[in-house]
Parts: sequence; structure tokens; C-alpha cells
Amino acid sequence: MRRRNNHLKSTTKGVTLIELLVVIAIIAILAAILFPVFARARENARRASCLSNLKQIGLSVMMYVQDYDEMYPKTYDGTSYWWTTLQPYTKSEQVFYCPSSPFSGASSPTNGNYGANRYVMAYSTGNSIKMASLESAANIYLIMDYGTYMTYPSTAVTSKAAWEYLPGMGDVGGNCATVESSTPSRPDNVTDCHSGRHFGGVNIAFADGHAKWLKSSILYHEAATRSATNLSNWDPH
Repeated sequence: MRRRNNHLKSTTKGVTLIELLVVIAIIAILAAILFPVFARARENARRASCLSNLKQIGLSVMMYVQDYDEMYPKTYDGTSYWWTTLQPYTKSEQVFYCPSSPFSGASSPTNGNYGANRYVMAYSTGNSIKMASLESAANIYLIMDYGTYMTYPSTAVTSKAAWEYLPGMGDVGGNCATVESSTPSRPDNVTDCHSGRHFGGVNIAFADGHAKWLKSSILYHEAATRSATNLSNWDPH
């Protein structure tokens, strides 16, 4: 018996260094292939969550419109921002935070989550628009992924403050230099500006309450060419 055990021990082979390196190389290759897939799947989940947020926000706007004689809420009325006005309808504050925003952990939705079209949802002393006065509410964007709480679609691309931009405008020929040089307190805006928030696109809630994803290039070119005189009917299609 002792001889047999000794014989078995003497014939057992260990793992060579080359075999170990081959296994490590295979694992590294698989990781390089799978990690981007996992990252894309995670971002897909975030985009879906963001779109769900905007669908809920869009529905809350429709409930508000029904309660207030078809008038849209204001982006800011002097005391309250639009999400504060809508929160009684959403029953949640979390829906006002985009999970892909650089500022998703911020204490207030003003920091890089969603912005409202101020030409429909008026600012301060301005007058909001009634839904019936819109040419096509289903084609007019209302609330979207944005650098701050309020959008100016005719000039946001080039001449507004650095944190007021269309996400992904760098990818479609826009200039992110202002964002890079003027927002030291908001450095993640640079990434948002250059690459877009959701695969080079933006989630939007439209003026009739529905929500969808659109490519940043569509928004960028519409914003760059529209004049301020007809932005109450700004159509990103």
C-alpha cells in the first residue's frame, strides 16, 4: 500500500507557469469583452429608469393642467420651482432625479437633472401657455435631460451659462469649451456635454404628457436654428 501511494504521488503533475498564464489571459480577454456589455446593460437600465421618471412627470403635468384650466405650471413662480409644484401629483421627489446625471446625488433637482421649457412653462412673472393654444402638444418638448432646471432652446447651445446646455451637444458639433472653462464647481457637466446622457440621446417628456428618447443631434440642430419668436411650438422631430 505504501508503495502504491508513493507511486501515485510521484505521477501527479502540477500546473505549469505557461498554463497558468494562458488561463489568466483567457480570463482577461473575457473580462474585456464582457465589462462593456455589463456597462451598457447598466446604462440601459438607467435610461429606462429616467424615461419612467419623465413619463411620471409628464402625467403629473397633465393632472396639473386639468386642475388649472389647461395652464401649464411655471418653471419658477418666485417661491417654488416646477418640481415642487408637481410633487403633490407625483407623490415622490425621487422621480425628479435622473439616475445617469452627474448630479444624481445632489440635494436639489436644480443640479443637472431635468429642465423645463420656459417658453411653455413661464419663468417668474411671465405667463405660462394654455395647452389648447399649442399647435401640437404631442410634438413640443416640455421637460428633458438638461444641465439645469430651465431650458432656452434657441440659445442654449452657444450663448447661455455654461451649465445650461443640451446633453451630447459636443458629439454633434457643439462647443463645450464654455462648459470646460466656466464650471469648476460642476466638472461632470463636461462629460455630459461631450458625450450625452443616454447613448448620445436625451429623454424628453412632451407637452401632451408622453415621453420618449431622441438623439442629441436632433435637439442640437433644432435648438441652433429655431428663433425665439416661435419657441412655444418648438418641435424636435
